[in-house]
Amino acid sequence: MSDYPALQNFLSGYFHQDWRDEHDTADAVVDYYRGSESPEQVAQTRAEAEALLGQDLDEGALGEKLQALGSEYDPTRDGATWRGWLQRVAQALAG
Repeated sequence: MSDYPALQNFLSGYFHQDWRDEHDTADAVVDYYRGSESPEQVAQTRAEAEALLGQDLDEGALGEKLQALGSEYDPTRDGATWRGWLQRVAQALAG
C-alpha cells in the first residue's frame, strides 16, 4: 500500500496516459480534480503532496516517486521542475 494513497489516486486517475486528450493543460487537470472530488479528498491530496515535498528528495528522486505513484505528466517537458510543479499543485488544491 502507498504512503500517499490520495496523491496516488490523483496522479494515476487524472494524470493517466491519456490526460492530454481530456484537458489542454496540466493546470486544467488540477482544476478539474478540485471541482470533481470532495473537499476532504482534495485536502488529503494536498496534505500528501506537502508531505512528499517535505521529504529530502532531489529532483530525480522526486520525479521517480511521482511517476511511481502514477503520473504520466512530466513537468520538465514544459520547462518546470518536479518540485516546482508539485508545489503549484499543492497551492492550487488549497483553493
